[in-house]
Amino acid sequence: MIHLGIDTASDDASVAVLDGDRVLAHRDWRIATTASRELLANIEAVLRDAAVPRDALTAIAVDVGPGSYGPLRVGVATAQGIALALGIPLAAVGRLEVDAFPHLTPGDTVVAVHDAGRSGLVWAAYAAGELIDTAQAAPPELLIPPRLDTIEHCLRLAPAPARWRGELTEALHTALAADPNHRSGHTGHTTTTRSAADVVRLARLHRAFGDPAAVDVVYLRPPSITLRAQ
Repeated sequence: MIHLGIDTASDDASVAVLDGDRVLAHRDWRIATTASRELLANIEAVLRDAAVPRDALTAIAVDVGPGSYGPLRVGVATAQGIALALGIPLAAVGRLEVDAFPHLTPGDTVVAVHDAGRSGLVWAAYAAGELIDTAQAAPPELLIPPRLDTIEHCLRLAPAPARWRGELTEALHTALAADPNHRSGHTGHTTTTRSAADVVRLARLHRAFGDPAAVDVVYLRPPSITLRAQ
């Protein structure tokens, strides 16, 4: 069970190699030039760090967004290319669930947020999944599916109390601090750093590995690069 995790949902990217539950190697970096070139270089580096040849991989998991159009497409296309070349399965994992996952504890709710600029906020709410048995955890419970809203609408719909994680903008920080229902979940300017290792862990919990050709990027709004109407 040697799995490669890839997360390029934003300019803060991550790759990791896991053998079962053990992280053999991971690399986190901020994309500075060309996403495809940097991703391929870091995949080769993390496999070298882990002392794992590429053909020893048994599956790949990739963050499919929502997020930045270019890096997301690069991450998914690269994951598909490697999986197809090696004949191994690929799993798609949502970015907001990856943001929420390390902060989920029994009895708590986490609201994960992605800043969509002038379009507003992409957000979703999660709770910790109940144990299937004493040895097997369940995937996070999705309370509110990912959606795109204004800050005001998001605060009206989001469960409270909850912890807020992800890309919390200055405007969202201000709104949370002023809202009596959500003030307790506002913990200052904490930034969530996603982990490619968590992408793999979630893929395993969901048992999501399958056909690489079936994996695609998740959008809640049309990308800014679109074909002109004829």
